[in-house]
Amino acid sequence: MHIYTNVITVMESQLRNLISDSKRTVNGKSNLNVIGVGSGSGEIDFRMSSALHRKYPEMTVDNEVIEPNPQQLRDYKDLVSQTPDLDYIKFNWNEMTAEDFEEQWKEKNGTKKADLIHMFQMLYYVKDPGATISFFQGLLSKNGQLLLILYSGNIG
Repeated sequence: MHIYTNVITVMESQLRNLISDSKRTVNGKSNLNVIGVGSGSGEIDFRMSSALHRKYPEMTVDNEVIEPNPQQLRDYKDLVSQTPDLDYIKFNWNEMTAEDFEEQWKEKNGTKKADLIHMFQMLYYVKDPGATISFFQGLLSKNGQLLLILYSGNIG
């Protein structure tokens, strides 16, 4: 579990750069638009949202979850359903690959911008990692951040 702890530490440092302490807003608004690409069973996403809420209880989070594995997505939904007081998070569940999400986004002419996009251990599974990164960079708001985590070699 120490790997997740390290990821949360990195993510929290990025969130500090993203959120204005003086106004407690992101780009002048009181909500944070987050896209999790390859969210798995939600442990990292959930801990990040919880940490954010503890620090900024007045903020809401719009969490776009992209996960192609149906069992992982069910596990994530179970985690959410078993956790009380999550009214500050709005979940949008997408059981699909990053490529499918991109295609759907383009078909719908999506315009929503994200304040934070995170991708954990998922670039191994896409056909063109560079194109995937470019697409999601294009979804970032003006001061939005893209957080990529890839493990390599011995991490223990």
